[in-house]
This record gives sequence, C-alpha cells and structure tokens, in this order.
Amino acid sequence: MSVLGTLENGLFALSQVLRFPVIVLLWVCVGSALFMVGGCVIEFLERRRERSGFDLKSWMEPGGVLDAGADRVKGLPAPLRALLRDVIAERGRTSMSYGGLEHAVLEREHQAQRTLTGSRLLVRVGPSLGLLGTLIPMGTALASLTAGNLEAMAGQMVVAFTTTIVGLSAGTIGFVVQMVRHGWVNETIREQRFLAERLAGELGGQSQGG
Repeated sequence: MSVLGTLENGLFALSQVLRFPVIVLLWVCVGSALFMVGGCVIEFLERRRERSGFDLKSWMEPGGVLDAGADRVKGLPAPLRALLRDVIAERGRTSMSYGGLEHAVLEREHQAQRTLTGSRLLVRVGPSLGLLGTLIPMGTALASLTAGNLEAMAGQMVVAFTTTIVGLSAGTIGFVVQMVRHGWVNETIREQRFLAERLAGELGGQSQGG
C-alpha cells in the first residue's frame, strides 16, 4: 500500500472516530436549545412583570435617586436595582471619584452581554456540527455503495440528513433567542447609562456641597 493510501485510510478512520463525539455534541446542542427557549420564556415573563407600566424618566421625577426609599427602589427592574445598589455601597469611598461609577456601569453591561454568549455559540456550533454529522456518514455510505451494500448505504444517508436537520434547527433556535435577548440587553444597557448619568450628577453635587 502506498503512503498516500495509508494517509487517506488514516483520515477516514479519524473521521469515524470523530463520529461519536459529533453525535454527542449534537444532543448537547438540542438540550441547550431547549434550555435557552425555556430561559427566554421565563425572562420574558419576569420582564413583563417588572416593566408593566414602568418608565425610567417618570421614575426619576419624584426626586433624588441616591436617597430613594426602599419602596421606590423596588419599582426598578432588577438590573437597575443592582446598579443602584452597587453605587450606593461604593459612594462613600474615594474610588467613586476616580472612575468608580464608570467601572460599576461597565461591569453591569458586561454581565448583561454575557447572557448572549450561549446563543451566539449555539448559532455557530450547531450548523457546524450538523455539517460534520452529514459528511462523516456519507463517507461510510459511499464505502457501502462500493461494496454493493445498499441497505447500509441507505441507513448512513438517513443519519447524514438527520444530523443536518438537527444542527440547523439548533442554530436557528439559538439565532432567534439571540435576537430576542439582544433587544433586551440593549434596552437594559441604555437604561443603565441613563441612570448612571443621573447618579453622576447627584454624586458631583454631593462632593461640591461637601
């Protein structure tokens, strides 16, 4: 057997070794897609409950934000409450005068952006695994065709097309979840920055008054 033939057979054997982890990872993608859909539905219900009739400008009108009472703070959505809590906890420290507020805002924005990581990964990995799951069985199917085993060939083709459908479906679900959550993240970041501007003004006024 020539060196080229040995290398080709080695690559074919390697592709068959990859078949099992690809199938397992496709199942992981299916589970992740279902988990993301459930999480997206829960987040939607929570946002609808928290934001029913909520408007940040109207919430700011009664007076200062830093000295807002507990009942008034409860009217804020969870991300804004967390930012306000961080600023109140740090406002007595000198670090707040040297970029502390900006750091708190950026940290909260980073946490909001992290919610998109899973869906972004699924959008890229799902179709890629589907393509791998398609090509690997097709190599076996062609080998079966060469041997004249049409039944084995048909079985491998079914596996090939099934993995394509599963991979594309997982990627599509991840894309839809990403688009929905991306809108929510942009809204949260916009509100956090608006609240931070108000907080910066109040902190500046307090430092001048002191």
